Amino acid sequence: MGRRKRYTAEEKMSILREILEGGKSISQTAEKYGVHPNNVMNWRKQLIEGGIQTFQIKRIDISSRAEERKVASLESKIKQKDEVIADLAEELLALKKKKSGLL
Repeated sequence: MGRRKRYTAEEKMSILREILEGGKSISQTAEKYGVHPNNVMNWRKQLIEGGIQTFQIKRIDISSRAEERKVASLESKIKQKDEVIADLAEELLALKKKKSGLL
């Protein structure tokens, strides 16, 4: 029994492109390249499932970038709040010293 032919990703895409863009049937294309039609159908299924993952990754990237921007904005607001509190604490301390010196 001979070894089975292994197809590269480029070869698989070429065969699938011929079916999807060229409008040829799976049977015709499989026969042309000496591939079993079930293999071609499995490749097509993998391509479609991989496409779904590609679009999901993009959505995740977009939402994670939005979250990063939100976190940066909130950190900036916290920093500003801390600076205001520090200024008010200094003023309060100065007023207490001034008041205690008058008594």
